[in-house]
Parts: sequence; structure tokens; C-alpha cells
Amino acid sequence: MINWQNVSWKKIIIIIGFIVVTILLGYLLYYMFFKPAITPKTEKPTTVELNQLPASKLGEQPGKVAPTGTEAVKPEPTVSITKIPAPAGKKVDMIAQGGVTAVNTFGTEISRDLTLDSSGDKSIVYNPGTGKFYSFDADGGKQLLSDKVYKDVKNISWSPQKEKAVLEFPDGTNVLYNFSEDKQITLPKDWADFSFNQGGNQIAFKDMNAKEEFRFLSIANADGSGQKYLEPLGKQANNFKIDWSPNGQMVAQYKTGKDASTSKLFFLGQNNENFKAITINGYGLETQWAPSGKQLIYSAHSSKTEFKPELYVVDANGTNIGQNNNSLKLNTWADKCTFASDSVMYCAVPKELPYGANLTPAIADTIPDYIYKIDLENGVKSFIAEPEIAYTIDQLQVSADEGTLFFTDKTTQALHSIKLK
Repeated sequence: MINWQNVSWKKIIIIIGFIVVTILLGYLLYYMFFKPAITPKTEKPTTVELNQLPASKLGEQPGKVAPTGTEAVKPEPTVSITKIPAPAGKKVDMIAQGGVTAVNTFGTEISRDLTLDSSGDKSIVYNPGTGKFYSFDADGGKQLLSDKVYKDVKNISWSPQKEKAVLEFPDGTNVLYNFSEDKQITLPKDWADFSFNQGGNQIAFKDMNAKEEFRFLSIANADGSGQKYLEPLGKQANNFKIDWSPNGQMVAQYKTGKDASTSKLFFLGQNNENFKAITINGYGLETQWAPSGKQLIYSAHSSKTEFKPELYVVDANGTNIGQNNNSLKLNTWADKCTFASDSVMYCAVPKELPYGANLTPAIADTIPDYIYKIDLENGVKSFIAEPEIAYTIDQLQVSADEGTLFFTDKTTQALHSIKLK
């Protein structure tokens, strides 16, 4: 039996106090450093089923949306674009002559995949909002090309005559639509990255089978018949660019590294031709054919260009492939240029580019452009216009008579023009 008289109550109180203090300190340490942060409860997002395009049949168009009643129109996003004032004592030029130049805007609708019609006088654009194609003349006159509705087209590849195009959709559906005949044909879903030959009766493409060993560079008739395999793609599909040359000899390009400052560009034809390769002055390659196919312009970067894109022109035909590989001393991308002829080209050139711009091209999406005219025969560059609105030009095309420069911009994605004469 415990003799409570001999118990040291003082010691017991000290021990209990120590235990209580220890527990409190432990809880405080847990609360301050280890307790999980309380996060607000989030609602489960509503799942919206995307409009997937059905497998198409002859005469049907995927993505066609029929109106079902009055729908709310979403307001256009507000954008702020700087207007460039003319120098003191001068007016904005209505025709480009080396100064601040007036810009004509053809509405506020999004205009994608800018090209010219068969005459070379009118521009053609695709509006993803309406799913329709429109043409515009130099004065902004608008014409609907077809009443067919093709919503959410991802890529558009036009025939040189502009009477037909291959439309690629996000779900993999591919449609060849003939605007002049109002007919469509569905192409296999495995096909991607199309390019027409000069006659518009054949297409080149990547056959992207689910199994890498069955992926090929291929050609076929425009209606999809008569497929012919040209070259295995395997794991290198991203290094191939399908781009049928104007002279019909090459159907694709293949790029690969060479050393720290140069890379190689190879050409592929239809009959295992052994074309010469071009030594590219850098990496980050973009290319564009001259109208005749005798020359190629390309942009690339290296440490010498501070990893900014620099524009070059090089011979690309017959035994001359790779010769006269000269810099045009312009820091811009090949896809920001357009040919008026084999010897004349117009380019949008960023006013300034930071170090490493070609490593992250999106860094230039908010940098305004100047317009230059380049004479490829002698390399002379002429500054012809500073658009009065500080646009970052996305695509541009020059009319056949060199009177109008059509372009779209990255901010509003609308269609504009500048008068050249």
C-alpha cells in the first residue's frame, strides 16, 4: 500500500509540468512547420465534349455547324496597339516610299493562312470563327469563296492554282476540297503535312502510321489514289519538311546537324535522286522556295548571329545546288518574306531582336516590324515602309503587279494592306 505521506508531491508536479510543456512545444512545432496548408475546396470542372469531326464521305464537309437559334456573340478582346506618328513636318505616306506608311485594315475578323488567288491580285484568307474562306481585293472588296463551312481547320495546304486545298482538322481528319467544282474527298487520317506539285494533280505528305517502322514520305494523286512510298521516316519525321519544289524535282527536305556552327539540308525526290546537299550557316532552319525553284531562301542562327535568325539566299537547282550561299544581312525569319519574282522579295524585319531570339521565336511576337524590299540579283536592300500601326507581321503576300502588300498581324490576326504604288 502506497504511503502518500512519503510521496514527494513537488517532484510529481515538476514531472507533470515538464510533460505538459513538452507536449505544448511539440504541438507548436508541428503547427508551425509540419501541418499541411489548408487549401480551399475547388469545384470539379465541367467536362465539355469537344466537337469531333466524323469520318467524312464524298460530298460532306466535317465541322459544319448549322445555326440552332440566337446565340450570344462574344465581344472581341481589347488590344492596345501603338500608332506611329509621322516625323515632324511630314504626313503619313499613303504609298510606301521609305517612311511611316498608312495601313488599310479589312475588318476585325481573324484571318488565317494568307495566300493569293490564281490571278495574284486578290488575297485569300480563312476565318476560323465562321469556318469559311474569303478573298479581298486591294481596296478591301470582300467575296465568299464557298458556302461550305469548315470549322476549326488546323492546317491548310493550297494547290498552286488555288482551286483546291487539303484541310487538316485537329482530330486527324483530312479533306481535299475543290473550290471550283464544289467537291470534297476524305483522305486517310494517317496522312499529314501536305504539299501540292506545281500542276496541282499530286500531293506529297507524311504517312504517319501508329508504328514508327511503317512511317513514310509518300506521294499520291490529289484524290488520294496511287500512293507511292519514297523514303522511311521512322523516328526522324520531325526533321522532314514536305515542300514540293516549283520545278517538280524535290518533294521534301531533310535537315541534320553537321558541327557546332553549321547543319546540312538534303533534298528528296521521287526516284532516289542523289541531289547535292546544302551547308546551312547555323541551326533553327526555315526555308522558302523562289518562284522558279532555282533558289532557296533560308533563315538560321549561330553564335556569330548572337543566335538571332539571319536571312540567306542559296542556289538550289541542278548542279548549282549549294552555290552562292550568301547572307542578306537581315535578322528575320524566312516565313516573314514573300516573293514578287525570282529577283525581288519583300520581308517583314523586326525593329530589334534580343540575343537568342531564334532559340525562342515567340519572343518576337510583340516586336513591331519594318518592311524591306530585297533585290536578290545584287543583294541591295531597300527600307520601304514603317507601318503607321506598330504591328508584328505574321504572314505577308505581295500582289502580282507589286502594287499591294497584304499582311496579317499576330496581335489582332486581322487582314491589312499597304500600298506599294
